[in-house]
Amino acid sequence: MSVLLLVVAVVMLAFVVWSRLGRTHGARWWVGDRFQESAILFWLPGLALVLAATAGLRGYDDGANKGALAYVPLLLVGLVVSLWGGLFLPVPRWYVPRWSQEARAPRLQVRIIGDRRRRPDRKGAR
Repeated sequence: MSVLLLVVAVVMLAFVVWSRLGRTHGARWWVGDRFQESAILFWLPGLALVLAATAGLRGYDDGANKGALAYVPLLLVGLVVSLWGGLFLPVPRWYVPRWSQEARAPRLQVRIIGDRRRRPDRKGAR
């Protein structure tokens, strides 16, 4: 079961990395929809970290793996990242892919901390 959790976590992280790199038009599918942006930036990476930590912690119950508690910080980071996206909090500028901040992707819906640019779809919004 732990191996399956780890495989699912790695596949999810690979998909997130591919989407965040945005090297092809297909990889940029998530830009422009608030829920899809939160999924790629927060929910999927957070869930993948939680699954990876759960796979590591499974050995702690039977006492076979004494170092399993080292996975607790990974679990906490995954929970915080997922919660951040679930609450739709503003995103630090360093967390958003650079290509999505450029003029090529003006449809990015996520709010970036300190970003004062006016979005074309948010005219009149404060």
